Amino acid sequence: MDAKRYTEAAFINKMTTVFRQRAVSEPSLLGVEFEHFLVDSKTLRSYAYDETHGQEALFKALSANGWDVLLAEKGRILGLKRNGHTLTLEPGGQIEISLKAYDTLAAIETAYLEVVNELKGMLLPSQRLVSLGYHPATKINELTLLPKQRYHLMYDYFKDHGRYCHNMMKGTASTQVSIDYKDEMDYHKKNRVAQMLSPIMASLFDSTPIFEGKRYDQENCRVCIWQQTDIKRSKFVKGSFDPKFGFEDYAAYLLALPPIVLKSNGDYYDTGDRVLRDLLNDYPLDDSDFDHLMGMVFPDVRLKGFLEIRMADAMPYPYNLSVPALIKAIFYDEALLTKYDQMANGVNETWVQKANEALLTQINPVVDGINFKEVKDMLLNDALMVLTPAEARPLMMLRSIANENGSIKRWLSEMYERDKERFLEVIAL
Repeated sequence: MDAKRYTEAAFINKMTTVFRQRAVSEPSLLGVEFEHFLVDSKTLRSYAYDETHGQEALFKALSANGWDVLLAEKGRILGLKRNGHTLTLEPGGQIEISLKAYDTLAAIETAYLEVVNELKGMLLPSQRLVSLGYHPATKINELTLLPKQRYHLMYDYFKDHGRYCHNMMKGTASTQVSIDYKDEMDYHKKNRVAQMLSPIMASLFDSTPIFEGKRYDQENCRVCIWQQTDIKRSKFVKGSFDPKFGFEDYAAYLLALPPIVLKSNGDYYDTGDRVLRDLLNDYPLDDSDFDHLMGMVFPDVRLKGFLEIRMADAMPYPYNLSVPALIKAIFYDEALLTKYDQMANGVNETWVQKANEALLTQINPVVDGINFKEVKDMLLNDALMVLTPAEARPLMMLRSIANENGSIKRWLSEMYERDKERFLEVIAL
């Protein structure tokens, strides 16, 4: 489609059309993204992209091994694709494995391990891929920013938009799961349930024992970082608990925010603090530009023609599989989805904000009568009832760790202090 300029009304109409066209009649697929750090096995320090054996060398080797180049700038490979899977790099060099969508957890695990084992086979004996919510050793000011134009423009913008913006870009890693909706009503229901559960799942999937090279003694580091990362575009979409909140409202949410970096006619533009509605007349947009705009906001639950659920840390295998397992159970079982939608009737965005604040210091707070420990237990028990024994395995393992140690984060934190070799063994793939 050729690029063209849009009025505000035409933009909303376009976005609403995109969201409706991407609905599916029988939602069942799960798209999962697993992020990892490439580190030295002795020091846990990070590798820079252009280091002798950094991510650039790894991606070149993968390209020679049958992966097609998905993205390159100035001749430098930044993204690869094969068989529906993609490998991309986050701003601090984090390696993101984005699997094509599957409808079974067994297929997700098989595909993930195939990609991971190929990556591991190309590493030096002294290198490891590790999965953790925050970098295990290298500090933010020591991490080299990836040579990608969009990331450099974002990095400059974020200098003045939150204490932990740069930590978010270069230091964090996550597990993200995308689900489908069948129509606008189904979208609203799933979105509201995901928003309500976002603090609870953030706590359940907290896997950040280290922050800036030191043991993190508080709770839920990921929540802390995102609470101080340009909050108007992070954590929560205002109004999304409203029964009438739909596709047009989400499009209006995009219009009211600065896009940071606007993509138009194949180029990227630094648009500063100008909100999107004030830029429409200046920059023609095509379909790929709309996809870019949808990715320039960072709420815990993001709409991109599918619903991205984004509050979980990167976790060591096989615990990382507990994220898609729980999401499959809650969001694709109609009875469970309805159960948690009814629970959402009793909360609002003020409760979500209070819950996120409480999580900064407590592992299982009680917020306005809602006990996190009780809801976590209920979520796990409900999920285990509808999943097969094989599908339930990572959730059973997660529950065992939570019951004994409180959380994955606390389990890893104690291990980090007493047995660093065991710690590396657990977080390495």
